[in-house]
Amino acid sequence: MKKLISIILVVITLTVLCLPALADKGSGTWTGEVISRQVSLFSKPDSSSSSSRKVKNGQEFNILDKQGNWVYAEVPNDKGGFDYGWIMLYYIVENPMHIVLRTNSGVYAYAAPYNSDKRVGTVDAYQRFTVIATTGNYYIVSFREAVCYLPMSADFWNEEDIAATVNGPTTAYTVVTDKAKVYGYASTKYGAITTYKAGTTVQVLYTVNGYAAIKYNKVIAFMNMSDIVVK
Repeated sequence: MKKLISIILVVITLTVLCLPALADKGSGTWTGEVISRQVSLFSKPDSSSSSSRKVKNGQEFNILDKQGNWVYAEVPNDKGGFDYGWIMLYYIVENPMHIVLRTNSGVYAYAAPYNSDKRVGTVDAYQRFTVIATTGNYYIVSFREAVCYLPMSADFWNEEDIAATVNGPTTAYTVVTDKAKVYGYASTKYGAITTYKAGTTVQVLYTVNGYAAIKYNKVIAFMNMSDIVVK
């Protein structure tokens, strides 16, 4: 029965993804992201039309228009400009939310929204996911090219929620300790997520309880103040 319910939920999720968004971001455009392995950028909203390029998983772009189950996309290219074309709604998520696992204490991805169901893998600390949808107490995400479920009870950063802080003012510091540890929390309780070599420059957002909150990719990590000095 659980497997059947899981299949139904996945079908519902994919159906929801095909529906047009009800609101934009106030600028006449939407943000989209590819959640399939890769998709074609077509010249017309028709899969039999010519394709100018492939757009890979995780690529974000602007949605300029919609027509049926298609979106007209403005996609960044490797020349610093944009390519334009049509992408099927089935293979994207609109206004994507990104979550990053903050802890390294054994969080699992499941095949269904039940923590007693089949595990499909262990989620690593600071692994990033694009949320396709939510159901009950689970995030529905793409993991290893399949739909899976992550428990909301795990400690995730919401990338969009902390964007203002991460993109705010910073002070440059230099790492003075070789193999200086970087933590997910202002604490050594959960172990280090990575290390930095002496001489590495880090951007400090703020300090708390003897730790520096540093800009770490698009989220936040922490270092002991004794391991860094103002540059």
